[in-house]
Amino acid sequence: MLILHGENLAASRLALSQKVVVGKSSGNEIVRLSGTEINLTAIKQALESLSMFSPNRLVVIENLLSSPKSLERQKILDFLKKGAFTNLILWESKKIDGRTLTSLKAETLTFDLSPLIFRFLDTLTPNNQKNTLYWLRQCLIQDPPELIFYMLGRQIRLLILAADLGPKGLTGLPEWRQGKLISQGKRIGLAKLLELYQQLLEIDYQQKTGQTPLNLAFQLDLFLATL
Repeated sequence: MLILHGENLAASRLALSQKVVVGKSSGNEIVRLSGTEINLTAIKQALESLSMFSPNRLVVIENLLSSPKSLERQKILDFLKKGAFTNLILWESKKIDGRTLTSLKAETLTFDLSPLIFRFLDTLTPNNQKNTLYWLRQCLIQDPPELIFYMLGRQIRLLILAADLGPKGLTGLPEWRQGKLISQGKRIGLAKLLELYQQLLEIDYQQKTGQTPLNLAFQLDLFLATL
């Protein structure tokens, strides 16, 4: 079993894609399952049953370990703890607690975000464009613009919750992070945050539909210059 996890989604997705390509080239049938919808019976069938198309099978389950706790989820984890399952990859869209990882017989690859991205996100305040643009360009040296765009959108969503609901909107986050987000959200203001989020949605639409000649990095630069 291989577990890919961490907040650097671009890197972990790339690693997963490479594993799938290698699996296909080795003659494996690829079976993809959603960890938020799967049950124990389906996992057993995927891992243990033979395929009429291929003698080998690579099973990829996304977001099983980060799915909400339930009796069915616990049954699945208990089952996975009993075997090595060399034909199984678990991909998670967040960093998984070490206690969960050590309970499974698995190789783990962790994809952490660069500290520069968090430094950049902390600079998102009014009249701080020069500093924000500096840290954006530092991030772009080592990280793809798609990752920075994703993290920027997530930060704006959290700031909207912080400005609108305070700690109630940030349950599950550490108190120190709640405090930082609430303070940052107040400095920007809810109305401005909603406007910024709408602009990000427009950039996303333009990039996906090819309705702009500008690349994503340049659009991020323009977006932050007007913050």
